[in-house]
Amino acid sequence: MHTELSLGGSWTPQSCVPRHRVAVIIPFRDRQSHLRTLLTVLHPMLQRQLLQYTIFVVEQKEPAIFNRGSLMNVGFIEARSFADFDCFIFHDVDMLPEDDRNFYVCSSQPRHVSVQVNKFHYVLLYRTAFYGIAAIKPSQFERANGFSNRFYGWGGEDDDMYRRIKAQKMTVVRFTSAVARYTMIRHKRDVGNPSNPHRTDGLRRNPRRYAVDGLNSLHYKLVAKESRALYTWLLIALPPKPARHVPPSQPYGATKFWRRFA
Repeated sequence: MHTELSLGGSWTPQSCVPRHRVAVIIPFRDRQSHLRTLLTVLHPMLQRQLLQYTIFVVEQKEPAIFNRGSLMNVGFIEARSFADFDCFIFHDVDMLPEDDRNFYVCSSQPRHVSVQVNKFHYVLLYRTAFYGIAAIKPSQFERANGFSNRFYGWGGEDDDMYRRIKAQKMTVVRFTSAVARYTMIRHKRDVGNPSNPHRTDGLRRNPRRYAVDGLNSLHYKLVAKESRALYTWLLIALPPKPARHVPPSQPYGATKFWRRFA
């Protein structure tokens, strides 16, 4: 269907000089049907928006418990080595955009993109929400030190990111609810993504932890990388989930910037 794409899921408009260079980062595991559906919607929309873009699918091989925040950090690092992107879209695999006017570009401040979702009756669940999809400039992402690496299982890392952004005196912005609308693909909770019982622990704004838990404490191993027809695929191994909950004052794995674990 998409012979216009370059290998690796890249596209550049030929009718104009694009104003935006966008990397779409999709954290992924065991959702092949959802990924196919999302790509069927996403590629045509991004092309109608005349964006220069590449889609990266970051798949977690191990450990058994999913870590969405770390996968998005990995996607950011690997995409930066691929091209000079000026905007990063962090995108859940089960969220389908409904309106082309919801442009996948970055604003002067970090943007919460998925404002209205059908599962939640098209109502923003709470004022500090940052779930689903976010658009962040590279400088903003680095300023916030990326996502936390300490949230294994479902929930917590998105709310934590909102607090990181606010701690850096940045503001979360949103497009109007008439435009930023999404359909969520129905699914059951993944076996490897159980609800995190500690997801609300330490969510109060904590700049001391933000400075040592994020991009600069990320450990990962790049197991495989392939330029596939519709996306660039990254297979990642992460450190095992800590044996016990790590208090916010004791971040694990703080090392030199972007060091990979052996």
